[in-house]
Amino acid sequence: MSVRARIGVFTATRAEYGLLRPVLSAMEASARLEPVLIVSGTHLSERHGRTLSEIEADGRKPAALVPVPLAGNAPADVAADMAAVLAGLGAAVPGLRLDALMVLGDRTEVLAAAAAGVPFGLPILHLEGGHRTTGAVDDAIRHAVTKLSALHFTAAEPYRQRILQLGEAGDRVFTVGSTAVETIRAARTDRATVARMLEADLEPGFLLVTFHPETLAAMSPADQVAAFLGGLGTVRDRKLVITRPNADVGSDAVRAALDAFAAERPDQVLLNESLGAARYAAALTACDAVVGNSSSGVIEAPIAGVPSVNVGGRQDGRIKPPSVVDCANTPSVVAEALARALDPAFAETARSQPAPFGEGGAARLIVETLEQTTFCGLARKSFVDRP
Repeated sequence: MSVRARIGVFTATRAEYGLLRPVLSAMEASARLEPVLIVSGTHLSERHGRTLSEIEADGRKPAALVPVPLAGNAPADVAADMAAVLAGLGAAVPGLRLDALMVLGDRTEVLAAAAAGVPFGLPILHLEGGHRTTGAVDDAIRHAVTKLSALHFTAAEPYRQRILQLGEAGDRVFTVGSTAVETIRAARTDRATVARMLEADLEPGFLLVTFHPETLAAMSPADQVAAFLGGLGTVRDRKLVITRPNADVGSDAVRAALDAFAAERPDQVLLNESLGAARYAAALTACDAVVGNSSSGVIEAPIAGVPSVNVGGRQDGRIKPPSVVDCANTPSVVAEALARALDPAFAETARSQPAPFGEGGAARLIVETLEQTTFCGLARKSFVDRP
């Protein structure tokens, strides 16, 4: 019997786990790969919804838990959280007997996890690289993780080309599409089903809202969220399902403003710490529009054929399908963008747009590539100079 390659799969947030779920399922079905789940970050935080419970509800038992302080959201706090991931994963790796370490995206915890694998000579496998998000520190983190990584799996060809510009070899960078396609297809449902999931009345319709601090903006997080809510508050004819932000720098100011906004509109606003990956995906497929500055508004919403309003510069640089309405973060402009996104003709455009991030099967393509990969020595790579 052949020995299965042990692939560490690191997850620290609800959104990241949602994108990793199809890959985990495909690896679990593989005769050549064995996923080794490493859970950290807000998954382990009661304040942030302790979404470890969702992972366990999927029937998955983590091989390692890497707790972080999450004591605050000042820059020093985030740096301390990164240090905890680096130290915690460094302590866990020797006992996990890994052949490679998989990470997804661009968060601070992901950079720390990738860095922890480097001293052990572990090949880093990076999903969702090559994006640009010029309004957030995530942009620099994503490219740093690219340079730490041995293999790259991208959601679209322009993202592959950007990774090649960073000096990566062409035979190590694969355009597979987004795993969100599988997630959204599996989650697609109707408003009544989501209402039962959330135990809430969602008639006559609802918006799905997430707002994170724009960490490189000149405006303070408190002013950012105040401007955003000034525009969102013009919506009176449907429910607002709001999820609180990630544990980013400045997130406490956003959380406080959302709490006050929800208290002013108890019959309209459903404020949640986290819906979890499965419920969030279901809600996204059934809502009237996705609103805020989360990546789900420019990735998952277009995949679902749902209009989205992308506020401010946090997602600047990403591919924006026609269903995405970009707008500046001022109350009047946000209100105008909402009116456009909620126009029935625009909603029809969103439903009929071409598939922006592949037709599905990204997880299968990733696993098929890994099944044919020799991991010993893979961490050693060249830098390809390009004209």
